[in-house]
Amino acid sequence: MNRFRARLFIPAFFVFLVSAIAVQPAMAQQDQAKHIVHRLIPAGDTCATCHKAIYDQWKASPHAANGVECTVCHGETTDKDFAGMPAKSTCEACHSDQVAQLKSDPFMQGKTCVSCHQAHIFVEHKKTAPADK
Repeated sequence: MNRFRARLFIPAFFVFLVSAIAVQPAMAQQDQAKHIVHRLIPAGDTCATCHKAIYDQWKASPHAANGVECTVCHGETTDKDFAGMPAKSTCEACHSDQVAQLKSDPFMQGKTCVSCHQAHIFVEHKKTAPADK
């Protein structure tokens, strides 16, 4: 009986694991922001005080190089609508062409910016010259 349970458990666990991995990027960003209550940041502290790894990732990104601070995407921690996970409309404020393409491409149906681009770790797209025909 135990051998039968083990045979059943392993495939079921594998299906669960694959499902969890596949769903995670879509859960990371929605059409509407997920608003959370964030504690006040004590004087002298910054986002990096509690979120060091994320802050270090952001620091190496084009957003940091262009002065796009945490509050630009997430809002102020004192706001009632502080966005733990910003909506696509937040990205659209600066990346309107890319979000319009995302919304209009049937292949991208149901996907969000973070389906392909992690929120704090990303690189700029390298534009290539069109191929001569």
